[in-house]
Amino acid sequence: MEFKICSSAFTNGGYLPGWYTSSGLNASPPFGWAEEPEGTESLALICFSSRGKVLWVLWNIPNEKKTIYGRLPAEELLPGGMRQGINDLLGTGWTGPAEKLPDLSLTFTLYALDQSLDISDEDVTASVLESAMEEHILGEATVTCMYSRECI
Repeated sequence: MEFKICSSAFTNGGYLPGWYTSSGLNASPPFGWAEEPEGTESLALICFSSRGKVLWVLWNIPNEKKTIYGRLPAEELLPGGMRQGINDLLGTGWTGPAEKLPDLSLTFTLYALDQSLDISDEDVTASVLESAMEEHILGEATVTCMYSRECI
């Protein structure tokens, strides 16, 4: 079996609906996962655009949840011990795409970790999270979507 992530908001390689974008409701998309590696204690999620921008930094997702609900509040500390960091648009949590580029894609990578992370930095960015995850990653799963201004 293969570690996998999916979203009820879009199919892998499909289009991101407008309400998940900055020009829509800017709601974070929902995700579910399965077949995580044995020993997974927590998960982390980072979203990068094809233009190199980080749109979401989320970690300490309890493995037993199996889902991340959409429309998470833009707060650092979430229920269940989940935490959100700072994205490249200087927002906490999810900030949907706003670029007017029809070929823009988003890649969501879910990392299975062997422990929860105790990060003491005040403003956690993707690079801070990636450093903290080193030597704790048991597996990775990705899902991608396209963003097109015409889909809004």
